[in-house]
Amino acid sequence: IVLLLALPVAAQAQCRSFAKNKCMPAMAPYQFNETFNSAQLAPGEEAQVDLTFYSGQEYRLLVCAHPILGNVSWHLADASGKVLFESTPAAPKDHFDFKVATTQKLSVLLAVPKADQGGNNLLTVGCVAILLGYK
Repeated sequence: IVLLLALPVAAQAQCRSFAKNKCMPAMAPYQFNETFNSAQLAPGEEAQVDLTFYSGQEYRLLVCAHPILGNVSWHLADASGKVLFESTPAAPKDHFDFKVATTQKLSVLLAVPKADQGGNNLLTVGCVAILLGYK
């Protein structure tokens, strides 16, 4: 039972280590604000994270996925669902730099591409991290 309880903690620690070592360098010249959201996702899975952005502040939103997952698509949307930025597998971008005029809550929606049906039947899970920085 203890092992089963420890698995999510170990996975989160590995994801945090991945983000620190592989993703953090892309935050420059922005300062990481310690807002760290991550998930272990499998092919075909989606996730949503709501973040608050404050007026007049310049931000870098960075989405960093383990290469085993392929090109993860993501977009940033406002409360009404209007897409403000989009990264697709055809035109992948790992970050978006922007400034908000008013304090508001925005949503980051992630989608991991489905796995190819050829090859093995092993379930591949990888880390997807969302980092937020400011100037």
